[in-house]
Amino acid sequence: MTEHKAIPDRGEGRVTAYRAARAITDVASGTVVEDATVVVRGDRILWAGRTADRPGHFAGEGGLATVELGTRTLFPGLMDAHVHLAFDAGSDPVATMLARDEPALIDSMRTSARQLVESGVTFARDLGAPGGLAARIRDEIRDGKTPGPRMMVAGRPLTRPRGHCWFMGNEIGDPGRARRAVREEIEAGADLIKVMVTGGRMTPGTDPVRFEVSPEALAAVVDEAHLLGVTVAAHALSTAGIRAAAAAGVDSVEHGTFISPEGGDGYDEAVVRDLVAAGAGVCPTLGLAGAHAHPIPIEIRGGWVAMLHAAGVPILAGTDSGIPRHPHVGGVVDGLEGMIAGGLSARDALMAATETGMRAAGLDGAGAIKPGYLADLIAVDGDPLADVRALLDPPFVLAGGRVVKEPALPLRGV
Repeated sequence: MTEHKAIPDRGEGRVTAYRAARAITDVASGTVVEDATVVVRGDRILWAGRTADRPGHFAGEGGLATVELGTRTLFPGLMDAHVHLAFDAGSDPVATMLARDEPALIDSMRTSARQLVESGVTFARDLGAPGGLAARIRDEIRDGKTPGPRMMVAGRPLTRPRGHCWFMGNEIGDPGRARRAVREEIEAGADLIKVMVTGGRMTPGTDPVRFEVSPEALAAVVDEAHLLGVTVAAHALSTAGIRAAAAAGVDSVEHGTFISPEGGDGYDEAVVRDLVAAGAGVCPTLGLAGAHAHPIPIEIRGGWVAMLHAAGVPILAGTDSGIPRHPHVGGVVDGLEGMIAGGLSARDALMAATETGMRAAGLDGAGAIKPGYLADLIAVDGDPLADVRALLDPPFVLAGGRVVKEPALPLRGV
């Protein structure tokens, strides 16, 4: 079950046209429009197509300003489905986070949000932060007070007592406590629930391979969340964890590494069939930058992603940005390269970061340049379909109709 968030059309704001040498309007189809113009009002796209075909009536809607982006390519804004704004990507982000008082941590999270959006990420899911801090940042971004991507936030992750991320988590044991924890996070502003099915490498005393919550507690988490209309993202670093998450009916599996009890390649086609039957997506959080520190080579992990995709499992682009060697700046491109290194095509990897992945994360009407869609655009030099590195450090970013990064190019009235 994936609940899709309704996006209200504000229907307000000045009408602006963004013109570039070309636009890749739909990654799935590879549609390219030459000499393209995208017309935006408020946070929505009104029209997109060849400049020569632009209807003239837009100029009558309070005047039309045109932003000239020159020889660049317009591309949909990107998604990072797994971030931690409270972590700073340093050598010990947990210690750094715990050492900060709340004002300092909030300021750091604002910086992380700005870094994400300036890197071209216009939609992100924060999957674990202390208290209601991620919800506070989400609301500041929504209200235009802080630059950042549109966000869905999970609040405190649900974990067994002293389990993975207990230091910022909501500890659960029996099913009754699990249901209460779900309600607590939703009441604190969570858009979805994060549950730690296995241990993790950043929490001493937990086992990344072992299934660490009871089947009854996990089933209660999923049932209560779905009753209340929110989705569940499950941290799972082993085949056993993925199997348990799929059996419980979670909506996405985070990391999704098929590690066997012995620590090797435990890819299991029966578990993949379980994921397909559950309708669950997988957010692999791959990345080349930190690949050397992982116990499983990136070629094997990337191969798992390619096989999942071939089996029909939705893939969500995500980076785990904030943990060591996973910066908020440019991480999504590193993640795309990780998937491509494992055998996924560039287009399929980009689909995981645009409309296809966003829909799997529960956000409709985003990730493509189409009328009625969210006005999330980036402009880049080069062709991302040929080389995803063209997406690094985009000179222009429009997020929710707000310009958050722009090159020194003219704005002219029409």
